[in-house]
This record gives sequence, structure tokens and C-alpha cells, in this order.
Amino acid sequence: MSRIRLVTLMIAALALAGGGCSYGPEPLRQPSGNLKELVRPIQQSVVTVVNYDVDGEISSIGSGFFISESGILVTNFHVLEGAYSASIRTVDGSQYPVSAVLAKNRLVDLIKVRVDIAGIRVTPVVLAREQPAVADSVFVVGSPMGLEQTVSEGIISAVREMPVGGKVFQLTAPISRGSSGGPVINQDGKVVGVVTFQVARGQNLNFAVSVDALEMLTDEASQPSITEWTIRDSSQGPALAAALCSKGSRLTIQGEYEEALTYFKRAAEASPDDPEAWYGLGSCYVGLDQQEEAIAAYKRPIEQDPDNDLAHFILAMYYKAIGQFDRVIPALKEVIRVDPTNLRAQFELGRAYGALERTGEQIDTFREILNRQPDHMPTLLDLGATLGKIGRFEEAMVLFTRAGGLEPDNELIYYNMGVTYHRMDRTEAAIRAYTLAIRANPRMAAAHYNLGMIYFNQGRRKLALDQYEILKGLASDSAEDLFERIYPESTK
Repeated sequence: MSRIRLVTLMIAALALAGGGCSYGPEPLRQPSGNLKELVRPIQQSVVTVVNYDVDGEISSIGSGFFISESGILVTNFHVLEGAYSASIRTVDGSQYPVSAVLAKNRLVDLIKVRVDIAGIRVTPVVLAREQPAVADSVFVVGSPMGLEQTVSEGIISAVREMPVGGKVFQLTAPISRGSSGGPVINQDGKVVGVVTFQVARGQNLNFAVSVDALEMLTDEASQPSITEWTIRDSSQGPALAAALCSKGSRLTIQGEYEEALTYFKRAAEASPDDPEAWYGLGSCYVGLDQQEEAIAAYKRPIEQDPDNDLAHFILAMYYKAIGQFDRVIPALKEVIRVDPTNLRAQFELGRAYGALERTGEQIDTFREILNRQPDHMPTLLDLGATLGKIGRFEEAMVLFTRAGGLEPDNELIYYNMGVTYHRMDRTEAAIRAYTLAIRANPRMAAAHYNLGMIYFNQGRRKLALDQYEILKGLASDSAEDLFERIYPESTK
């Protein structure tokens, strides 16, 4: 096996175990399902967003979806931008007002609002834990051209990394004006992205941002109404800067960094104190592989406001992306200084310690998180994987067992149990754990791979070949690797 391929498999395995160590490549989640069965519950969560101008007339429509039973809704920033009031219409025709803006981020084109649902419970979507890959099947629900609850199907045709907000997906699923803000759903019925826009000059150039970008939204401390938010934003800075940032953001999502750079430079000149202009500049420099320029741009909002926790976090995540973990740690500590309740920053801090093999500090950081939030699933898995890696097997199993009580259908829990049992040389227990992972997700390639490896090492070649046959339809590289181990080149 080439060194590059070996490193790729190791990185995928580390990502799966949440910073710990495992024995196979990253799992794929792509179970097939009946589209009608998947769509029906999603339609209960998806709404049409109706905007009104200052005279109370309808000015535009878009789409959105609930992420909580209490009426928290996600849509695009541009869907609500400039509105003086807004309401949503659910699948049964009921209409409710949007009462407050909770968080937003222009660069990733997302906004989170509260809907006054008059005490009723709505059905929230389930956000996916795993990112989709190229060629994965997805579907979109929204209100294109005002045609409410329209469903379109397609695949992920390209994946691009957007430095400030994570991944951007290019879709073949048809969308139109009004689709913006609708969910992109995988074949588990879970939301992987949010439709943002289409490029009219090309076919199938439809874009969505990953739901992971929701973590990059800036909270609105005062939780203003739509009217208050629109008036405040229009009076806070030059309208020119906002318009330039919007144009630059769209070009950045498309990967047209050179052209986007000109818009963000003009925005920074028009409004030097606007952090979004500098975030946008940084993203363009990242896309152009100009590291020092990107770092300088990301630092500008910090120079203007040392207590800007989002700016510190963005800088930390860029350091992480370029592998400079020694610089990740102080940046994340600044986030925590400003906002001691920021679990995402603490979690990333633990992972940074792990990347630098500062295991004791990693464990202490994860334990602090669990002291505050005992059911934080990523930390339970990461801490368990870390403890298993250093031989503290019983402690690891306690954490995995606790995680299983919270999410009994989470295949990653059983997978990590399998990895830990494997390290303990409890092979039959590992087989049972991997089998449970596969029952929870029959298309989990890493569990099939590890199971195949156990069977191969036991001399049970027929069972190993069974796993190879399954892997051929899930992950060709993993299937090829397993086959080469079963039938090495020297035996052919």
C-alpha cells in the first residue's frame, strides 16, 4: 500500500473515532429508503417564509424549517434581509408570525429566528451527524416559485470547503426562486444542508451550505423583531458595504475567489469596522491559498475588538485547517475567556490537545465539558476513544455505555466499542459490537471493513470475503484494501 493511501486511511479512521484511533476507513451513511416515506415527516417541518414590506404587502417568499419543537426556525439570511415583518405557513396552511431574530451570519447566508407558534408543538428536523459525499443521493423540500412543499431529487455533484462556514454542496436537485432556505435531506431523512441559491447561467448549478455552518452564527443578544433588525442593520453601516458583502459571499460559495476578493476589498474600504468584510477577505485568501494574507484578514476584527469571540473562533478553525495546532489552542482559550459557556470551543480545544498528543490536558478538557453537560455525545465518544487508546478500557466502556443509553441507535457508539474490544483482544466481543453497528446502519463501511479484518485474522476467509462483497457497493477503496489483504499480490 502506498504511503499516501495509508495516511488517508489513518486520517479517516481518526475522524471516525472522534480523535481517537480505530481500525478502518470513515463510515459511509447512505441507506436507501422509500422517498415518499422520507418526505412525509420532513414536510411537517418545512415551511414557506412570507416577507412583507413597510406597507404590509408581500415582498418575497422563501423556505425554512424548524429545528426545535418550540418554534426555532432556520432559513437563509437573504430570505429575510430587508423585510419589515415576516410570517411562516406550515404544511396544513396555518400561518404564524416570525417574532424575533436569534442569530445570523451573512457570509454563510443563514439566519435563525423564533416563530410565535402560540404554544403548539411543531415537528423539528433531525440534523445529520455525517457530511454527504459526491454522488450521494439527496432531496430538497421547499416552495420554488411559490409552489409550496415541492420535492425535488438529485445528487451531490461537488463538495467545496468554505473557510468560515464549512462545506458547500453543489446539487443536481432542481431549485428555483423560493427554494432558498429549504432543507437538503439525505437518504436517512436527516438534514445535511440548507439551499442557498442557484446560478441562472448554468444547468444544475444549485448550491447549499452545510448544516455545520449553523455553529458559526452570531447570537443576537437583544433578540430583535424583524422590523427592529432591519432598521438597525440599515442604519449601522453603509448599505454599500452590506450589498458588497452579499455579492462577495455568493461568489465565495461558488468558489470564485478572485472575483469575490474585489467585492470584499471594496466592502472593507466602505466600512472598515465591519467584521464580515474581513471574514470574507480571509475566506477569499484561503481559497487562493494565501495563508499569511488570510490570517491577517481574520485578525483585523480582533484588533478592533479583542472580545469578539466569533473572530477568535474563526481564526482558531483556520489554524486547525492548516495544521497549526499550537496556534489553535491560544485562539480557543480567547473564545472561552470571552464566553466560558462555549462548548464548541471547549470541545475543539480538547481535540487540539489530542492532535498535539497532550493527552492529559485533552482528558481534563473533555471531563470539564461532561461535568457541565453529561449528555454531550461528541465528548462522550471522543473521551472514550482517547481513554481506550491509552489502555484505560474500563473507563472507556463506561462512557460508551452511557452514550448508548442516550442514543441506542447510534452506530458510532457500537463501532467505538468494537475498536476498544479489539484493543483488549476480546475478539468475539468486538465482532458483536461491529455487528450491532451494522444493524444500526447496514451501510457503515468502516464496521464492515473491521469485521472483515477480524475474520481474515482468524483464518475465516469465507466470512472475510462476505464483507468484501458488501464493501464493493459501499466503499471501493476499502473493498480493494480488504481484498489485497485476503489475497496478497504474492499469492496471485
